[in-house]
Amino acid sequence: MVAQPFGEGNELLARISTGMVVVDAAGEHVGTVRRVYLGATDLNEATLVDDPALDAVPDAVPDALLARLVVSGYVEIDAGPDRDDCYALAEQVAELAGSTVRLAVGRDTLAKK
Repeated sequence: MVAQPFGEGNELLARISTGMVVVDAAGEHVGTVRRVYLGATDLNEATLVDDPALDAVPDAVPDALLARLVVSGYVEIDAGPDRDDCYALAEQVAELAGSTVRLAVGRDTLAKK
């Protein structure tokens, strides 16, 4: 499910849907896609009080990272019951192969909830 219809976003993000498997650059399983946010054209547009993207990112995320997530677009990843959920920025998505999202980075570099 693509959570936001506005913003330029990223062509790869627009093709990602809820439930897709996410692997890191080494091919290690990270989790499954919980939600996709395409991003906004600029931070002023993205930080409106009514912007649901801000509600989707936990309060624990530092403001500088929050700004990057909202403007860049992101994939929220459900990492399972024993791991912290995390976020991949649009530029961290390398490719899609069938129903798998491959990241360009290792799981340890992803922003965590």
